[in-house]
Amino acid sequence: MLRGFYTAANAIVHEQRIINVKTNNLSNVGTAGFKSDTAIPTTFAEKMLLIQNRSDTGVIRYRTLQETFTNLEQGTWEETGSRLDMALRGSVFFNIARASDGEVLLTRNGQFNIDAEGYLALGSSGRVLDAAGNEIMLGTADFTVSEEGVITVSDGREIALGLTYVDEYDDVYKVADSLMRPMNGEVMGNIPPDYEYVVMQGAYERSNVNVAREMTEVMSAQSVISASANALKVANALNQTAANELMKIN
Repeated sequence: MLRGFYTAANAIVHEQRIINVKTNNLSNVGTAGFKSDTAIPTTFAEKMLLIQNRSDTGVIRYRTLQETFTNLEQGTWEETGSRLDMALRGSVFFNIARASDGEVLLTRNGQFNIDAEGYLALGSSGRVLDAAGNEIMLGTADFTVSEEGVITVSDGREIALGLTYVDEYDDVYKVADSLMRPMNGEVMGNIPPDYEYVVMQGAYERSNVNVAREMTEVMSAQSVISASANALKVANALNQTAANELMKIN
């Protein structure tokens, strides 16, 4: 009977973790550049042996959720006409120096602004870096950006955006909803020769969350939780019945 408890409880815990991942995706459907996460279930085996004679009763496999995988698939573009908005096509990321400690992080969120000191920034998250790893000082919103990622300021300065390539099948570690750290140690400026990408000014990339799919998977997980909760009730009733019968025998 205890196996029934373990199996049902394991299912509840596992499916609740899946729901947590999915609801976080849904809550960020409006976050520019957000990349959805997928729950990666694994299994572990537990040997169950009879106490009396140590005979092998077999292997039970319990599901567990140890990690998630971030889907780097490109989202759709939203055209705004704002000079400060930038979108990327291809597996490249903007480089941001995090405001708290200066760590270089990656983002697809191109909804930039000019901060109080005149630097190109991603809100309070940090400042945008150029190809040399320096914070981009503009001092004005009067600039254009080429498809190759070269910023031309009204005073004639030309500044190449710092971009990092991450293959769409690789994984990243999320530091915040739109800030990521590469898993494989990719470095700024590592774009492969002849790799084609486009920087588009006046637009930003939307979240790549598929709302219909996420909702379907949440409902599926909720159904499993409901069924497992009922199974726990049945297992508990059977255990109580067995205990009562044992007391009668004794």
